[in-house]
Amino acid sequence: MPSVRLGEVLEVQSGFAFKTEYFTPDAEMPLIRIRDLPNASTEINYRGKYREEFIVEQGSYLIGMDGNFRCFRWQGPRALLNQRVCRLRNFNASVEPEYIYYGIAKKLREIEDTTSFVTVKHISAKQIQNIELPIPPLDEQRRIVDILSRAEGIVRLRREAQKKAAELIPALFLELFGDPVTNPKGWPVVKLGELAAKEKFAIKAGPFGSALKKAFYVPTGYKIYGQEQVIRDDLSYGDYYISEEKYRKLENCRLQAHDLLISLVGTFGKISIVPEQFEPGIINPRLMKITLDRSRALPLFMKALLTGDSMRERIESVSHGGTMSIVNVGIMKGLDIPVPPLDIQVVFERYYQDALSIQTQQVAATQKAEATFNALLHRTFA
Repeated sequence: MPSVRLGEVLEVQSGFAFKTEYFTPDAEMPLIRIRDLPNASTEINYRGKYREEFIVEQGSYLIGMDGNFRCFRWQGPRALLNQRVCRLRNFNASVEPEYIYYGIAKKLREIEDTTSFVTVKHISAKQIQNIELPIPPLDEQRRIVDILSRAEGIVRLRREAQKKAAELIPALFLELFGDPVTNPKGWPVVKLGELAAKEKFAIKAGPFGSALKKAFYVPTGYKIYGQEQVIRDDLSYGDYYISEEKYRKLENCRLQAHDLLISLVGTFGKISIVPEQFEPGIINPRLMKITLDRSRALPLFMKALLTGDSMRERIESVSHGGTMSIVNVGIMKGLDIPVPPLDIQVVFERYYQDALSIQTQQVAATQKAEATFNALLHRTFA
């Protein structure tokens, strides 16, 4: 089947360089920027004059020209097409727009993978126009679109189910304990520092200053746990190590099973719990650890409490730093924590494990649906 350049069957319209001095949060004409494309919603409006040709309606096909090259069906409000966003329009009668939408996805990824960059990758309207796709008869295009849209619909449903599964644990927490900041159920309140185990270094941040430098890293030994593992909530990830000699010197930063690991810089809402089986090691300076007195507070209860929306907002309000929020051991130790009876915490941990199992199943189902859709896409446009 012969391939056709996109420039022969459609127009690639580049966005307009609207003046930033007319950007406003007030109720004016919404403006579409690259960051708005994945969420199909706008963050800023425009109060200056504009031409009708730059108005985008729902269902338009838009491509971000910086960073990750993706084509999106715009599902947001009627809005203006800003610079560094382009629109596919004026499709020839010989092509089905949805066929082009699916076909261009693989080509854009290929361009992205082969585009060099210094800080951000860029794509031009000309590159998009020069993309070649096989163009079968319209009936065949519509058949392909029908198959791919069904597969994409399954992916969409799986993602929605995964999102709902992720909402189970916060909902269970609020049902059992109420908001931890307003404490509507009147649980006794203590400082977080009082819930730590009665042992030395039960609450500790990672090594300070020059105590842990990259010069000390070795290929194998005792693991260094950092933000990467906590952000992923996967302590098996990562491969930085220190020697046994260095580990002994930094033993006050070592981990124990059931410790809470809390990110301190930028992503302090992220928390992991050290499992029963783990590689012995220490935390790096961007983490702190808490060994709880488990006769008063259980790890899963505490993780759910500290990562809930209201407590995260409370922590953020007392954090410091400019563009990057930072907390420290003193701030965390001073947090007011409502402490319900241990038997209710035990019930919550059982619910937590059940909800986590559902969430894990939904993640696996979503990944399988995405893999199937991507395989169909590849086979169709290979």
